[in-house]
This record gives sequence, C-alpha cells and structure tokens, in this order.
Amino acid sequence: GLDFIVITDHFSIEAKKYEGWHKNTLVIVAEEISPRYNHYLAFDIKNAVVVDKQENNPQKYIDEVNHQGGYGFIAHPDHEGSKKFDVNSYRWKDWNSKNYTGFCIWDLQTDWQETLKNYPTALLSYLFPAYFLKGPKKETLKRWDALNQKEKKYGIGEVDNHESIRKYLGIKLKIFPFDFAFRTIRTHITIDEPFSKNNSDIEKIHSALKTGKSFISNDYFSNARGFQFYRENDKIVAKTTVPAKIKIIKNGNLLEESFSDTAVVNAEGKGVYRCECYLKKFGFRPWIFSNPIFV
Repeated sequence: GLDFIVITDHFSIEAKKYEGWHKNTLVIVAEEISPRYNHYLAFDIKNAVVVDKQENNPQKYIDEVNHQGGYGFIAHPDHEGSKKFDVNSYRWKDWNSKNYTGFCIWDLQTDWQETLKNYPTALLSYLFPAYFLKGPKKETLKRWDALNQKEKKYGIGEVDNHESIRKYLGIKLKIFPFDFAFRTIRTHITIDEPFSKNNSDIEKIHSALKTGKSFISNDYFSNARGFQFYRENDKIVAKTTVPAKIKIIKNGNLLEESFSDTAVVNAEGKGVYRCECYLKKFGFRPWIFSNPIFV
C-alpha cells in the first residue's frame, strides 16, 4: 500500500539498479552513512559515501553529501538500544554539526526498543508491537523545537528495519517482518501535481522532503492520509480525517489542545508552529506529527 519507499542501505547505493516504479510503488535509493555513532541518511547522491567505522566527525560526510548535490537527515538521533538484550546505542553525538536538512523525529526501532525492559514486557511488545509504540522521544522533540528557533530543520520518520533474525532462549525470532514494519511509521508528502508514473516523480519526492512538505505518522491503526496543517491569513489550521486529540505547539509550548477533527489558532507574532495528533484507540496513541510552519 505504499506510494514510495526510500531504501537506505549501510554504506551502499547499489540498490539504485532497482530505482523507479514497481507497479504502484516508487523505489528511491539513498544511503545510511553508519560509523559507530552519528548515522546520517544521504539522499540524492551520485556515489556512496564511505567512512571509517570509527569516524567521529560527521561534518566531514555532511559536507561530502552536500558537495554531491544531495541532502540529508540525521538518523535515529536519540537511539539508546537495550543493554539487557545486547542492542547497542547508535545515537547522534555531535550537535555542533551544520548544513544538514533535518533529522528523524520518530522511528520504529528506537521507539519499540524502549519497551525492552524485561522478558515479560519484551515478549508482549514483540507479539503486539504497535500497542507499545509511545511516539517520538521527548528529548528529540524538545531539541527539534529549540533548533527551529534558530534555523529550519525538517523532520522525517523511518522504520530502521532489517528484518533481523535474533535468538533468545533458544528461539529464533524475526524482528520485524517488513510487512509489519511498513504499516507503522511513515513519512507522508504533499506535492503540487499527481505522480506521472515516470522517474520525474523521484524529484517531486526529494523536493517535498527537502522543504518539509511532509508529516510523520503511525498508520497501523488508521492511515493519516488527508491530514492537513496550514496557515490561512492570521490562522493556523489543523484537520484530521477522524476525530483525534489535536495539539498545536508554538515555539515548543502547548498552545491549543482539543478532541476534534479540526483545530484553529491565531497566528500572533513570529513563531514556529507544529501539530501533534493522538488517535483514540485503547487510550490515546501517538498518530501524527507535522513539520513546522514558520511565521
């Protein structure tokens, strides 16, 4: 059911030979530059950027991506892993970096691995993973709000999924099948014209991602397609396809909260506005996180 997918293999863009339309899904190929820490998703590049696994100067490969005419997003910035289950942390450490487009605000693996506290909880979260997703980390959103007071940094979602086989207590487990993963965290884009079903559509997606014409959602319980967040004269408007708890945040502070399919606030003075929506499904579950509107 995906319109497009961006494949980000580690240190490789070999999958470019598959780039293009496959029936109704457009495949785009990028790269995950992945030394020990500071992983970076490099989009629209001509050659793979390969660095030493111990490289600790991400500005070096950010600059190389930009030099190739590409752009990029910091991957899973606050990933902590799980010591109990031998999952290493792959967080971003160098926040002095510059000239990147933005970063991932919500990814499946970071969110899910937060639940791996003990064996009973881990088993339940493995069997019913969608019910354990808590949304973007508070520290990620706080940093995003702070950075956007100074310069525009756009957000994306990712699944960071490898369909890995892990063995616990003698049992082999697949974490996670792509069929499940691709139904969870998604990045929706808005484009001015429909897809033309040729490779010119690739640039439409790049343009939307580079300029923040997108939003992030967990579509497992309800597809967020049709969500709107826009400025109209002196109003900021959010609309959802089904009633939800809608929060409008200005400069990192909650401005308005309501349970509805529409929320409207006054855009008074300069500010950075974004929207969060929570779906009522056995409690309120994180659903949609918009990119910012800069006033």
